[in-house]
Amino acid sequence: MLVLIFLCVATDPIPPARPRWTMNNKAAKRLRKEFNRVNWLLVGLLILVVGLQVGTLYLLGRITDVSLAGWLPTILISNFVVITISLIFMLMIGGLRSRVTSMAEELMQEELHELRSSNNRARSLQAMASTLRATLSFERVVEAALDVCGLAVEELGIPTRSLVGAVFLYESDHLTPVATRSFIPLDHDQRIGGKSGIIGEALNQAEPTMTNEPERDPELQKLLTFQGCKTVVCVPLRAGFQIFGAMIIGVESQVAFEQDHLDLFNSVGDHAVIALQNAKLYQDLKAEKQRIIEADEDARKELARDLHDGPTQSVAAIAMRVNFIRSLISRDPDQAIAELDKVERLARHTSQEIRGMLFTLRPLVLETEGLTAAIETVIDRIKQAHQLPIRLVGGEAGDLLDEHAQIIVFSIVEEALSNARKYSEASNVEVRLWREDDLFVAQVKDDGVGFDIQSVNSSYSTRGSLGMVNMRERAERVDGSLRVESAPGKGTTVTLVVPLEKHGRKNDHPLHHHQRVSLRR
Repeated sequence: MLVLIFLCVATDPIPPARPRWTMNNKAAKRLRKEFNRVNWLLVGLLILVVGLQVGTLYLLGRITDVSLAGWLPTILISNFVVITISLIFMLMIGGLRSRVTSMAEELMQEELHELRSSNNRARSLQAMASTLRATLSFERVVEAALDVCGLAVEELGIPTRSLVGAVFLYESDHLTPVATRSFIPLDHDQRIGGKSGIIGEALNQAEPTMTNEPERDPELQKLLTFQGCKTVVCVPLRAGFQIFGAMIIGVESQVAFEQDHLDLFNSVGDHAVIALQNAKLYQDLKAEKQRIIEADEDARKELARDLHDGPTQSVAAIAMRVNFIRSLISRDPDQAIAELDKVERLARHTSQEIRGMLFTLRPLVLETEGLTAAIETVIDRIKQAHQLPIRLVGGEAGDLLDEHAQIIVFSIVEEALSNARKYSEASNVEVRLWREDDLFVAQVKDDGVGFDIQSVNSSYSTRGSLGMVNMRERAERVDGSLRVESAPGKGTTVTLVVPLEKHGRKNDHPLHHHQRVSLRR
């Protein structure tokens, strides 16, 4: 009997079926050791119980004067019952051991599968992030994003090649495909509104949505690529509250995507938005660089033209007059002196023109004395050269801005005054500076002939950085806004507004606010 008990302890009564994955040897040995400890505990309890029974019956025999042979049947029956019950418990524990081992292996197998899936996703997201750092091509990032989405499909036992997808971005009020995979050529020219179906729902809720009936979706019906799919997921591409578009993924087989899969798609969409923003910033940077080059080229051409039409002609005239005076010195000294006076006036005028050009290139007074002094210098120069009445009102408000904003505001005011001088035919021009709450306002107003704003805007759009386009671009550099009001025969008003919260002087103190309020109109 004891031999049978030892065999039950040392061996598994019911060997478990061999799973597809074998538990780690260390974990299996530890589990087996714990179950063996329980079995040996039962054996010890069994021996103890048998010993107690024998001892108890022996004491009873001594007390009642009954021989041991008289108690022998009772001892055998009780021991048989105890041993039987113990064997049943050992068999149950053996079966429990097999089931626990099997369940542990299954749970560990599931956990290992989840860990491998999470590891694969992390690696794919890392690869996508590396692609994001290494390239500014939005198409390459979208291709990497679809590769990551293919992992979720592959985890469900569906081949990655069955995945189709595209990224749609807003163009005006419609969504246009910009990067695709396994797309039917006819769908590349499709435009969708993104107002209804799963696309509209995803964009409105800013969360991924899924459908198992893409053929009934009002928006997806327009795309032949998704008609052969059984499951389609739409992931909104957003940054904060701004929606850029949507990423649509389709699978040929019906798939029950879980929440962690949708979270993965959402993460991929966030990476795609970052790539989109980087690509847009890069394109804007290239466009800004090209604009600066063109503006510099235009400035060079304008300076060359002004030099040719102004100081160059004056210097040539001075040289001719000097030669003429040289011939007059011996023949007619009085006329020579009169010609010298003319040469002196011409030289002074040429000097003023050159100073004006140098001031336009780099207004040193703006750097040393500030915005108000620079505007006054421009006004004085225009008055002297062109006799145009200009007055400055509220010049004290010029000190409200920081140095960078003063430079931008000065260039806009100078451009507005230059336009008024050249085109307005005005009899009076007024420059007014004041503070309106937390805003700095600069206004240039004339009573000239005015113009049709719409027609001028359409012509200026083809001239790059000149005129009003140039002034608006400069206003954007200080987070400001520019408004131009004009009509034929009603003069022109140019108003610039700059937020002081971003571009006010750091030492601007609230106690001075009452002084600035008086500068308003």
